[in-house]
Amino acid sequence: MTTYLTGLNSKLESTYDAALLSGSLNFIASETQTITETEFNIECEICFAPALAIKPQGIAPVVEAKSHENIQKVNPFLPHDPALFVQDASEHHKILLNKFCVVPRHFLIVTKDFHPQTQPLSPDDLLTAWNALQELKASHPDAIAFYNCGARSGASQPHKHLQVIPTTHPTPITNLVREVIQRRPGRKETRPGDHFSVPFPCINHAILLQDPENNPAGKDAEDILIEAYISLMDSMLLSIREYAEQEHLSDEEKDLVMAGGRASGLAYNWILTREFMMMVPRRQESTNPSEDGISLNINSLGFAGTVLAKTTEELELVKKRGLMEIVAETGFMFGKDGEGRSKEEEAQKKKEQEVLEKQMGGALSSL
Repeated sequence: MTTYLTGLNSKLESTYDAALLSGSLNFIASETQTITETEFNIECEICFAPALAIKPQGIAPVVEAKSHENIQKVNPFLPHDPALFVQDASEHHKILLNKFCVVPRHFLIVTKDFHPQTQPLSPDDLLTAWNALQELKASHPDAIAFYNCGARSGASQPHKHLQVIPTTHPTPITNLVREVIQRRPGRKETRPGDHFSVPFPCINHAILLQDPENNPAGKDAEDILIEAYISLMDSMLLSIREYAEQEHLSDEEKDLVMAGGRASGLAYNWILTREFMMMVPRRQESTNPSEDGISLNINSLGFAGTVLAKTTEELELVKKRGLMEIVAETGFMFGKDGEGRSKEEEAQKKKEQEVLEKQMGGALSSL
């Protein structure tokens, strides 16, 4: 374990308490309501926080800016507020508290130098997030890390940052994954290193992580994380390209899909726990508007089974339509009208994935 993150729990608590007392940090009180998604056998969460409706907007809400110089002039991370600084997380990362938090001690892993939020995660990004989750293990075993990549992902700042929620209970997606991977009659058990999808009606890819301290190949955490990330990225790009081949898509839709099918134009949400890693490509930032014009911005936490509602109208929209349905429509839906893939398509996809995994060595060597 890296020495950078030693004592993270105690430093988080003391820094959070001091920042809250001084007014440098704003804790947004919320009411958490659960709704049962019977189709997916999961209890999702709606955090109702009307105070967020009047929260000052991000200083630099546009993720894809024209120049690094312009970004840094309005960058809240360069320089950061000293009251929100917790500690260094690695040679290249620092930990800052989220200034407007709904969950206490919600923190950010921020690159010390400017890197755009449109970049893929680096090996150092991956390992730093993993080490943070490991350091939180004793007090928050189900903590979750996430990354909103690209303009359609729900990212609000252009400076590269990952986020960590030190939860006191498993997130809905963690409970769902634990259910999905269980062995059932007629269904093969999901093992570490295996790919799977959670039952969202949109493209998503997840992988069960190997234990760095107990795996037959003797891989360390960095190798496991890099392999998982590249493998998921390959699968995601393949799925997007398959999606673009559907005959019913309009030319406009195909252009959007193919832009997302290139790594340079990709927007996606990334989730990491100590058990699995997950990616979801994004078609749009917000849910489709209701008849009254109500929609919600969705980031990675939406695919973790949790959304924020800032108004009673937004709250009622989620309850009426279902959290999983509205979150999924911000991604790329399976087939026409959200229909699932056929068994033949799944078999072909599996074969193509096996080919991609054989090519993994070359991709890893380029990092």
